[in-house]
Amino acid sequence: MSAEYKWHGDKIQKKIEDRLEVNMNKAVTLVHHDATNNAPVKTGTLKRSLTMRVESEDKFLVGIVGTNLFYAPYQEFGTSRMPAHPYLFPALEKNRHKIMELLGK
Repeated sequence: MSAEYKWHGDKIQKKIEDRLEVNMNKAVTLVHHDATNNAPVKTGTLKRSLTMRVESEDKFLVGIVGTNLFYAPYQEFGTSRMPAHPYLFPALEKNRHKIMELLGK
């Protein structure tokens, strides 16, 4: 009696990559949601400008939350004339454990 084995590594790899992308999108969504809630509001432009995306770079999956507004870093880190009003880093810190759970699966 002989057994025949088939390699399904490519299918398994694809399923892992798909699940990782789904979980990375969930992680980015958590941070985006809290950053939007944390963003200081004067006109609402900063809050509305926050975007999120997941990109593949080489063999890495990268989650990005941010804005292209020139004054966004000044809000996050402050200046010599203005105190910091952090919104991105606290959102990441708040969700760190959830993100590790999502990406550790």
